[in-house]
Amino acid sequence: MSERPDPRVRRRRVVALFGSIIAVVLVYLTVVIAYGLSGDVDTAGSTGDAGPGDVILELTPTDVDAAGNRLSVRIEPTDLGSYSSDRITPDETLHLFVTNTDGPRTIEWAADEVAAPATTVLVTDGYVEQWPFDRYTTESVIVPVRVDADGEAVPISYQLSADGRVPGWAITARGDVVNTVDTADGPVDLIGVTFTATRAPSTIAFGIVLLTLMVVMPVLVLTAAFTVLRGKRKIEVTMLGWIGAMLFATIPLRNFLPGSPPIGSWVDYLIVLWVIAGLVAGLVVFVVAWLRDGPAGVAAADVEPSESPSTD
Repeated sequence: MSERPDPRVRRRRVVALFGSIIAVVLVYLTVVIAYGLSGDVDTAGSTGDAGPGDVILELTPTDVDAAGNRLSVRIEPTDLGSYSSDRITPDETLHLFVTNTDGPRTIEWAADEVAAPATTVLVTDGYVEQWPFDRYTTESVIVPVRVDADGEAVPISYQLSADGRVPGWAITARGDVVNTVDTADGPVDLIGVTFTATRAPSTIAFGIVLLTLMVVMPVLVLTAAFTVLRGKRKIEVTMLGWIGAMLFATIPLRNFLPGSPPIGSWVDYLIVLWVIAGLVAGLVVFVVAWLRDGPAGVAAADVEPSESPSTD
């Protein structure tokens, strides 16, 4: 008659099981909540003092190209103030100067034509190899101007606002007055905007979970291989296929990381390389055990051919 397990052992097993379930549920909820809260653009700092006739420009980040160090921003004139009779069609030609761009630095809104949104690409500083903790910043001075009777570009009073949502990223827009220019209509503050883009918490959590699962694979393979080597489990040749599948699944899993970090990122040196090394080591250990203790084959040379009966 088999002995009943110790109640304390059963209690520890139940606690471990429920603890594991709760941990998995918490990780799942953390990833889901972080994804739902990520992507919105946060604003901070000064974007100009409100004025009744000011031009109001809305900045909307639309895309982050981490590998190319570029940030795409849509600039939309939501209110042309005293320079338009209907708020969206300028009464005179207006120009918008944007610094630190990859391409044209001047946007023109012609007189008597609806001022359409324009997309500009800003150059950023950052290192994608530091994924998922990479950080990108760019500083740009945005100034709307009009051309006076003497052909001189004169800044006009304006305000900036930033809004939008970029999935997978946390973007902060900070406005600061970088200079003040005296004009015939009064002093005009020139506003610089600093955009900072980092990976969203949901992206970081996704990457960490996926990398953790990759680390588990060589641990399982090495555990099984050394168990067979020590003779505690019999050799199953089908395990060679299982280990090979783990090995070939590593690269697709690595390429599935959100944000597609380029080859040579820190995760390759700290995790992916050693995952592959662990899987290969487990394969070697299992082959050694198989060669040592596996069933020997019967060589064809060991079988003597039967003598054919002689015919008279």
